[in-house]
Amino acid sequence: MAENTTKLVAVAKSRFTQLTSSRQSALERARSNSKLTIPGLVPDDGQDSNASFEQPYQSLGARCINNLAAWLLVTLFPPDQHFARLSVHEDTAAELGENLSTVKEALNRISSKAHLLIDTSMSRPIFMEVLRHLIVAGNALVYFALDGGAPRMFRLDQYVVLRDERGGMLEAVVFEKVYPSTLTEEVRAACKVVTEEGKENDKLVEVYTHIKRVGDDIVHYQEINGIIVPGSEGKSPKDSSGWMALRWQAIPGSDYGRAHVSEYVGDLMSLEDLSKAIIQFAAVASRIIHIVDPNAMIDVEELAGAETGDFVTGYIDKVKALQLEKTQDFSVASAVAERLELRLSHAFMLQSGTVRQAERVTAEEIRAMAQELENVLGGVYTVLSAEFQLPLIRRILYILIRQGEAPELPKSVQPTIVTGFEALGRNHSANKLRMWMDDMVAIYGPQVIQSITDPTEVGRRFADSYGIEAVESLIKSAEAQQEEQQSAMANQAALAAAPQIAKGAADAMNMEAGPEQAPPQI
Repeated sequence: MAENTTKLVAVAKSRFTQLTSSRQSALERARSNSKLTIPGLVPDDGQDSNASFEQPYQSLGARCINNLAAWLLVTLFPPDQHFARLSVHEDTAAELGENLSTVKEALNRISSKAHLLIDTSMSRPIFMEVLRHLIVAGNALVYFALDGGAPRMFRLDQYVVLRDERGGMLEAVVFEKVYPSTLTEEVRAACKVVTEEGKENDKLVEVYTHIKRVGDDIVHYQEINGIIVPGSEGKSPKDSSGWMALRWQAIPGSDYGRAHVSEYVGDLMSLEDLSKAIIQFAAVASRIIHIVDPNAMIDVEELAGAETGDFVTGYIDKVKALQLEKTQDFSVASAVAERLELRLSHAFMLQSGTVRQAERVTAEEIRAMAQELENVLGGVYTVLSAEFQLPLIRRILYILIRQGEAPELPKSVQPTIVTGFEALGRNHSANKLRMWMDDMVAIYGPQVIQSITDPTEVGRRFADSYGIEAVESLIKSAEAQQEEQQSAMANQAALAAAPQIAKGAADAMNMEAGPEQAPPQI
């Protein structure tokens, strides 16, 4: 539920018009990128979802976009892991002492509720579409309402944004068209939405949503026909706002971000032109045309109408198939296209296109290649963490508090992102630890490495690198390990002493039986 604001003036439409010019260059790049990859993702003016779009001659662009978006979705929002956790400040943790574990358990329950809300609100399909727009257009606007339902996403052609010198959102205006039937009678009457009897769905109504930062709050309202929609006013703290203006790459001094596709648009355009030329050549080359010597005594109609196995009178050297004799030229084009595909596969983390074609490709080679590809996105992770993940978890916590599902959290408790860039750093730590242990085993042997390392500590470090939670419940305590060692030593000592004990028992039995008597002589 939103708190009502006061002294709002309906200026949404005029502000949208004023800010449209600064968006033009970013929107043109986004539409150009969309035509090379996924046509219709950012449609042209006047086009809608029912319009037909010209398809490119290659599908690698669309494949790269979908692959990278899916990779990022799993990396930023893993389905089997929380992407954020609630952490207690070090000073407060020291003051809590023995009560720290109890506090952590309570915070883990709140974190689980937050992630459950994201899963139950069907947010992941929307996040997938958001990532596709960020890769192609470089910008997207997301709104998470207080009711905890599925978030909404707006394309770059649907909104304008104004940022401060640090990149924070100062103002945004969303433009959309809705059917009058989706509006209540109260709204239609207040905003003077005129409809004809039986034709209320024919003419779309323009709706403007104005979002503006006022002090420490984000204020928003909706406007139709220059009139503020009743009940649309609301505000929330800027750190917990549901409006998130996202960017792929933050450009200093710019209100809009740069897309990943824009960095490689040259390769995509070249591949598109080469693919078109190769396909057209293949279409021409597939035509079968025979040339007959006009001086040859050959009936062309008889030759054309001959069935398989028929005999036709004539000289074989008088009939030849038409050949383009351009195979060598187009082999060069094909080779260049393959190199372009390889470069684009690297840029969009399409690993299947970057693994070398050989009989033996080791798992370590594939792992190193995957790590190299992921390193390319290190800078993107930082932007998405600051502008998407952190505001999202804060918004979810704010919703839980407003719904009474979570208590007010003190300032000493803050959400921390544990996926994306943080996970990338932990992967590097795990690789370094693995390489160090492999080198130690190669130099000194496995016996030495086992004697100088603590298996429990090594296990903890790997678990932390992989983001495994509650690892203490998986590792045996020091007391349990000591008891097992003592029990194993006792069993080993018993096994070692067993032959001596058996021999002693046998000797004692022989002594009790006395000396063996010789049989009588006959």
